[in-house]
Amino acid sequence: MISKLRIFSLVLIHILIFSHIYYFKDEKIGSIDFQEFFHAFIKSGILNAGTILVLIAFLTTLFFGRFFCGWACHFGAIQELSWWLLKKINIQPKTVDSKLVTILPIIILLHFYVWPNLWYAIKNPWSISIQLNQPEIWAFLPGWIIGMLTFLIDGFLIVYFLGRKGFCRFLCPWGAFLKIPNSLAMFKVRKVNTCTNCHNCTSNCPIGIDVNYEINTYKKVTNTNCTSCFLCIEGCPEKALAYQFTNPINEDIHLTQFLPKQKSIHTNIKNLFFSIRTKDIQLLFLTLTFGFCINELYGIGHFMAFGISLISSFFLINTYSFNKYRLLTILKTLLIIIFLTHGIIKYCIWEGLRQYENKNYNSSIKYLEFVINYYPKSIGRFHILLSMSYLENNDYKNALKHAEKASKINPNHKTPIKLINEIKEFKKSNYYPKF
Repeated sequence: MISKLRIFSLVLIHILIFSHIYYFKDEKIGSIDFQEFFHAFIKSGILNAGTILVLIAFLTTLFFGRFFCGWACHFGAIQELSWWLLKKINIQPKTVDSKLVTILPIIILLHFYVWPNLWYAIKNPWSISIQLNQPEIWAFLPGWIIGMLTFLIDGFLIVYFLGRKGFCRFLCPWGAFLKIPNSLAMFKVRKVNTCTNCHNCTSNCPIGIDVNYEINTYKKVTNTNCTSCFLCIEGCPEKALAYQFTNPINEDIHLTQFLPKQKSIHTNIKNLFFSIRTKDIQLLFLTLTFGFCINELYGIGHFMAFGISLISSFFLINTYSFNKYRLLTILKTLLIIIFLTHGIIKYCIWEGLRQYENKNYNSSIKYLEFVINYYPKSIGRFHILLSMSYLENNDYKNALKHAEKASKINPNHKTPIKLINEIKEFKKSNYYPKF
């Protein structure tokens, strides 16, 4: 019954999302996204639909746990669907056991959402305002191609390589944000009867928690990844578990309950888990390095970039590459080269823009020329900046060449056309245009 209710809830949520997008649009309610709390409220004090959603999720988590993640998150639903499909074709990936399920999501949350917006708020005026229909629904959503690839990578592939709800456990910044209220939740899954150690609770858990270990150690589920889905309760043949309220004053809470801990996996469920704790440092270094190398290139967002980097890093450190596996060695080498090449390109983009802003045009030209020569995607903006940099150096030929390339890339954009006309006019009149 619980499973049916949860499936109904997740389906209903998707119907409401599509109704919001296609029928109601932005007339009254704009983007409903968790990142709005950081990009709008923390940054500028704007109370919009996304901010209100996060505040509701935070407050309800204090009482009921991460109910939102288990019953309303569309990303979590995609991963559970992926797991179900894999089981249908007789593929059951092992759930990866790692301390990074605590560390990685917090790093992503702090680096991309908390710190930059908090720093902006400190440096700029901040005041509370209400704008429920801002920003528009598609403001922070990728195009269909990137969107579908994100669901494929963070939904299907990450489940295949890292196990049940791999994205929720290893990468989701919103899950990391809700860990604190979840640790203080008044309602939890608690042990209320004798446990026979059948481990059905652990086998049923869609988030890969060793429920049996926690309820017999702490008399409750303390793992802050718990999404209050109640499948462990539903699957317990002895009715040893219940979703119960405890007064927070009387709650037995210790920091050690929430820290990543090394534990032995019981033989009954050993086939469900795969530990990489001895390789956590390697995995963390590679995931962060590769993620930052490709993040925002080709329109790739944080979720997709770090999904790709996490899967690739896991592949690199958990497959052998001896001489008899030369193809595997070649694949690994190519993978590293691809990431590092894009890392160099991204650095050159950053440095080229920085040098241009500092009016060091010779340096800006050097970096941006490298970018347009090696970055597979043609970007009109880089050609415009090169054109203006060459113009500052009185190199009209190259200035015109890059302005015309920018016009071909973005034929409907007015800036390249305006730039071409001003370069030609300047050559005739020796008038120096101001940009």
